[in-house]
Amino acid sequence: MALQFKLPDIGEGVAEGEIVKWLVKEGDSVAEHQAVVEVMTDKATVEIPSPAAGKILSLKAKPGDVVAVGSVIFELETTGAAPAQKSHGHAPAPTPAPAPAPAKPAAHAGHGAHGAAASAGGGARLDFKLPDIGEGVAEGEIVKWLVKVGDTVSEHQAVVEVMTDKATVEIPAPAAGKIVALGAQAGEVVAVGTVIFVLETAGAVTMKSGHAPAHAAPAAAAAATAPVRELVGAAAATSSAATGSSAADKVLAVPSARRIAREMGVDLGRVRGSGRNGVVRRADVEAFVRSAPAATPAPAPARTGAASAAQAAPAKPAAAPVSFAPGERETRIPFRGVRRKISEAMVRSKFTAPHFTVVEEVDVTELVRLRETAKGFGAEQGVKVTFMPFIMKAVALALAKHPMLNAHLDEQAQELVRYGYVNLGIAMDTEQGLIVPVVKEVQAKGILQIAAELNELAERTRAGKVKPDELKGSTFSITNAGNIGGILATPIINFPDVAILGVHRIMKRPGVVETPQGDKIEVRQYMNFSCSVDHRLADGADGARFLVYLKKLLENPGLLAL
Repeated sequence: MALQFKLPDIGEGVAEGEIVKWLVKEGDSVAEHQAVVEVMTDKATVEIPSPAAGKILSLKAKPGDVVAVGSVIFELETTGAAPAQKSHGHAPAPTPAPAPAPAKPAAHAGHGAHGAAASAGGGARLDFKLPDIGEGVAEGEIVKWLVKVGDTVSEHQAVVEVMTDKATVEIPAPAAGKIVALGAQAGEVVAVGTVIFVLETAGAVTMKSGHAPAHAAPAAAAAATAPVRELVGAAAATSSAATGSSAADKVLAVPSARRIAREMGVDLGRVRGSGRNGVVRRADVEAFVRSAPAATPAPAPARTGAASAAQAAPAKPAAAPVSFAPGERETRIPFRGVRRKISEAMVRSKFTAPHFTVVEEVDVTELVRLRETAKGFGAEQGVKVTFMPFIMKAVALALAKHPMLNAHLDEQAQELVRYGYVNLGIAMDTEQGLIVPVVKEVQAKGILQIAAELNELAERTRAGKVKPDELKGSTFSITNAGNIGGILATPIINFPDVAILGVHRIMKRPGVVETPQGDKIEVRQYMNFSCSVDHRLADGADGARFLVYLKKLLENPGLLAL
């Protein structure tokens, strides 16, 4: 039977993906769960496995093509009934079988993400195992259950929030049914492959992992899209009964471990797995490679005569060769995912907007004192107060006075759009790369309110839970590397903003202070600010006036309350 495999929904807010590399070619035979294609979105790059054993009939996209979620990306000829891909649409109705096969115990329901067994009510009990949520992820923390035991859920309804070291995701129910049991408590860390809830479905369920029940219904050729958590989870282990698979295919291993093993030529059968039930993780493969003994050089043939005499002479001590394990001398990291998206945005900005940068030194001694007072006041209300809310408020006031920097260029209409409100994009350093969430309507908020919103937004951004709407709509941006170091930088504009402000570290040094009694020298605290501006839309004088006014506000922070 021919199965049309559609690009699954790879993550929340993801509408399309780029075909990075095909791992098979037309005419190849593939095993169930064998990786078929690498797909990159603006959030991650994942390997998508085959939902069943069979033969690749056709590939519907070329490397580099960007395809929408739900588009057919390859066609597979299966040896039997094709498993149904679940989607947000409606799957074909199951075909009743004359005599369902006896159910296996849940513990033997298969090595994939789920195992199904017949229930006393004529439906199926489905053990849902924590899927492989991302490359290199071996465990996750149960953040919050969105259902309780006894609840009835619909297909694709969010059941649980799980946090890994890369992101926090909501995991949906693979089918409609009733929650029979929850396998972990909120706050508990569970390994990939652990049963986290049991679902009693109304009828037979066709699963992609392990062995489908004998009464599973055949799917239509144009099967709908499956959530990637099911597909990637199924790829975490290969069924030991799959025909024609190699010994390495039968080893329980996460997808990232299989990829590293392929790249390094490692036989997974020789690697000892440290995961639950012996699952091989990426770290296990890397440790195996490091511990592999280096090849012993063959002894040189014996020499005679003068050559032998020369060999007998004492030789100069030779420098010990530097030994590298495979992959240690050079590291090649695929240029894709968030890093590639950042690159594309930076290149577009740098080569579209001619930049110029103005720098100003600001004496922030009074601001440091005010912030110390504000910290205690904020703590009483449960708000952490940093320097950034003061800077954001000062920027909003300065932009109100110099609106030419609070603007966008509408290239289609050939109009410069100046805004009466201030939405500040705040560049944040995360494990996924540089992310720029937006704090809206800063001009209308007090410093404590700005601090509270910034803290909450930063926490969700670094946890991978920022919403798509919170990543757009900026009218001006700020990038702050002061907590890391560096006294000066020339930031690249967050296109299509007209300007961006760079904030740098605070430095103590002697400074000249004017007093009624005359100038005196005392220890002061200074900070550099650098403002990069799109020279097509504003002049150097505009950037300089903006920074001079910002300096006035921050050197006299009491003005922020006016």
